[in-house]
Amino acid sequence: MIVRQILKSKGSTVVAVPAVEPIANIATLLTESRIGAVVVRNGAGNPVGILSERDIVEGLANQGASVLDATAEELMTSDIISCSPDDHIDGLMQVMTDRRVRHLPVLERGRLAGIISIGDLVKARIGELETEGEALQRYIGAGA
Repeated sequence: MIVRQILKSKGSTVVAVPAVEPIANIATLLTESRIGAVVVRNGAGNPVGILSERDIVEGLANQGASVLDATAEELMTSDIISCSPDDHIDGLMQVMTDRRVRHLPVLERGRLAGIISIGDLVKARIGELETEGEALQRYIGAGA
């Protein structure tokens, strides 16, 4: 299965914030949206980083409660690991495991086309395995 198929069923909505957005606002946004990361955009609207719950917790551990006054730009991961709509989920699961990331922005021709999480990939892979299992059962049943 490829990323495009996941986005087709999941949707391509991406929660994004400006680089100057305060961490306190982002924490509220993550909670209300029930998501684990936001894409950080510059003034032109281009992705410049990703900010996850992990980044906020690390900031809290290092800076204490004052981190809530920091901005997305100060805590975000600017080395964006991304994927394309045509990438296969098996390879992406390995990338996410190796790089210890849980979210990948999806870029198509340099533009943000969506975001996928490790949960999205696991769900898609389980769906594939269930479909394969059902096909095998039908095949075995037809031969009996």
